[in-house]
Amino acid sequence: MRNFAILKDSLREALDSTVLYIMLGLSAFVVLLVATVSFENLPAQTTFDKIGDGSIQVFFDVLRPEKADEHAKKRLSQNVQANLLQLDKLRVLSGAADSPDSEYVVTFQMRFSSEEEAAEARSNPADAVALIEKHFKDIVDLGLLKIASIRLATEQPNAEGRRLAFDVHTLPTSGTRRLWCARPSVFFGWLPIGEENWGVPVGFQLYVVTNTVVSIGSWVAILAGVIITSFFIPNMLRKGTVDLLLVKPIHRWALLLYKYVGGLTFVFLNIAFAIFGIWLVLGLRTGVWAHTCLLLIPVLTFFFGIMYSISTLVSVLTRSAVASILISCGAWFGFFLVGTVHRLFQDQIRVEETRNIPMEKRKWTDNPIGNVASALHAVLPRTSDLNHLSSRMLYSDFMTGSLSEANKIDLRPVDWNESMGVSALFVVLMLGLACWRFQAKDF
Repeated sequence: MRNFAILKDSLREALDSTVLYIMLGLSAFVVLLVATVSFENLPAQTTFDKIGDGSIQVFFDVLRPEKADEHAKKRLSQNVQANLLQLDKLRVLSGAADSPDSEYVVTFQMRFSSEEEAAEARSNPADAVALIEKHFKDIVDLGLLKIASIRLATEQPNAEGRRLAFDVHTLPTSGTRRLWCARPSVFFGWLPIGEENWGVPVGFQLYVVTNTVVSIGSWVAILAGVIITSFFIPNMLRKGTVDLLLVKPIHRWALLLYKYVGGLTFVFLNIAFAIFGIWLVLGLRTGVWAHTCLLLIPVLTFFFGIMYSISTLVSVLTRSAVASILISCGAWFGFFLVGTVHRLFQDQIRVEETRNIPMEKRKWTDNPIGNVASALHAVLPRTSDLNHLSSRMLYSDFMTGSLSEANKIDLRPVDWNESMGVSALFVVLMLGLACWRFQAKDF
């Protein structure tokens, strides 16, 4: 019961902070601003046209930097497969027109390199159908659309030309709404963004909105948390206050850890309020319920826990809130710099591997700077991995529908057990040193 009473006092200190309610008010303002964002579904022709020319696939490759070369080559190439399918017409089989929940027959024209090749495909369309199936493969595999059948169209544009028409029978899935192109606007439609034929999937737009808001908001929340909670332990160690606490029948290490939990609670409440609010308003506004988004609450709290463990140790060593703030922020920047350099080298190494560049001509593989960054990355907290995990969670919600599907298209090799383990060990080390010093110090 004694330990519970001290823990309760630490939690009360966090809850009684006026700054907590100010930050909750700012979070409420951001949530209300996000609630004003609207998405107007565009005609079905826009979505299927982007699927046909392959441009919609670019939005599913934002987590694969090595794909940038491939898309650039396609844009510059004159190969017929660079623009494989051209939308001809479509008709609704069931459901409302221009709805992502409807069933369509979409007619695409395929261009061949010669009339002879087109004539051969006309007599034996199996190879052409296989190419169209391959074109839709990523979208189908992610569960964003179902293909019931693909067949040679009855009406052809030209009996002897280089183009053939194929009917693609599509069925909606629970993820088709994320694939559908929509035009965004803010302030409940008062301020539209982009052109009327805005060819961006609504899932990607939701990902950009939430990733931007969460990225900026989390940095602000964690920075504010570092500044505010840096005063918790120095205030406890003031002469008179610490004397009163130390006469209580409780271990010093437990007292310090409870103060640490109180600081975590302060940030946890702000993060939970903001993330839950964004999840709720976007779900109500768009019908896309991003449940994985809620996992950002423990991830971001853990991120802050890393920084707060440094602040706790510095507070015990110096009793200075200013020193805690400066050293914690300096460490944060150092972790960010190491993670960014490490990720840059890893991305470029994969690009070199994709291009099959000979080892003697590779600039990024076995680079001294990259090796130093990798060594530091191996022993320091993986804050960059936590940022990447947060981005992947949002991407999985709004683009692929599940974290396991996002893992298939995110080729950055991250061992999450190792990443979380190294970061957790760092927190344990910092808190262990702080408890040891607090236990041995004479007040």
